[in-house]
Amino acid sequence: MNGTFLYDEFNGRQLDIYVPQDTSINVPAVFVQDGSSLFRTHLLEIERLIEAKTISPIIIVGIHPFNRLDEYTPWKASSLRSGFPDFKGEAQTYVSFLENDLLPYIKKEYPVQETCHEHSHVGASLGGLFAIYTLLMHPALFKNIASLSGSFWYQDFLPFAKQQSIQYVDHLIYLSVGSEEGKGKTSAQQHMPLFNKQLHDLLLQKGMQEWQLHYHIEQGKGHHLKQFQKNFLSALKWFYKREL
Repeated sequence: MNGTFLYDEFNGRQLDIYVPQDTSINVPAVFVQDGSSLFRTHLLEIERLIEAKTISPIIIVGIHPFNRLDEYTPWKASSLRSGFPDFKGEAQTYVSFLENDLLPYIKKEYPVQETCHEHSHVGASLGGLFAIYTLLMHPALFKNIASLSGSFWYQDFLPFAKQQSIQYVDHLIYLSVGSEEGKGKTSAQQHMPLFNKQLHDLLLQKGMQEWQLHYHIEQGKGHHLKQFQKNFLSALKWFYKREL
């Protein structure tokens, strides 16, 4: 690998960071929830895309959660299964940390563009829920949002999203879900594909244009990490495609 993969720590939180080979210019940053689980095993492929000028150079920042059940959820809610902890709903505190602490730190310590015009935010499952929550509450924070199998089954989330009124000028939103997600479940998770489609339709109703949305159904696929990783790569190609 010609670039650098390194571990950093900020405010007690582990960061997994990929920096491309050429650091002479400031580049967009991709902020990813759940550490480097979505991209660590595909760094060589990402680097080949950069070197082939298929995508623009990027820095990737994988952020480890302290507790994803709490930090990625927008408000308190009961667990879907007995014996599991309830969700504490600390997303607003966490997004404030991203905006006021982490982003300034990354911009200071790494060759990252100062403005947020090209930065991206990616999450899978509850991380995907959090990515869309961030879009709704802080639309100026990231231009590109990828929600991979977003947990839009979360209690009252779709009604909440419907109530928000936001102007989406040039955002790009990547949504993916497996057609088999939720199969065999008896909770709200059984409707994963439906809820993702409803979120897509809701964004259109709020004024987003078709060119701003990429909605992808993985036929025959369930809720699995390999599926998330595949769609992470697809999202990068769409967000940062270079016009030759």
